[in-house]
Amino acid sequence: MKKMIFAVSTLFLFAACSSDSSTELSIKNSDQSDGSIKDIVWADGDAKWEDEVVEEGNISTAKEVKETVGRIECAVDDGSGFSSAYVTADTTGSDTVSIDEGSSNQVTITASK
Repeated sequence: MKKMIFAVSTLFLFAACSSDSSTELSIKNSDQSDGSIKDIVWADGDAKWEDEVVEEGNISTAKEVKETVGRIECAVDDGSGFSSAYVTADTTGSDTVSIDEGSSNQVTITASK
C-alpha cells in the first residue's frame, strides 16, 4: 500500500512539474502610429510576425514566447513601402517591455518613421 501511495504521489508531482504555462504575446498598433506595421520582432527573434500587417488600432495574432523581457522592432508603412520604425511601448515609453509569464499579454506600441 505504501508503494502505491508513493507511486501515485510521484505521478502527481511529475504532472505538476511538467505542466508549464504558456506565455502568449500579441502586439497592438496604436492609433498614434504613422501607419500600418509589419515585420514585428520580439526579443531578438523569440517571436516574429514577419508578413502580418497590423493596421493602426488593430492587434496582431498571439504568439507563444519564451522571453518575458524584450525589445520590440517593426517596420512602418511610410507611404511608399515599409521601413524601419522607431518603436515606443505605451507602458514603458521605450522599445523594451516586460510581460507576465504564463499569461496572455498584449503590448500597445506606437511606430513612427
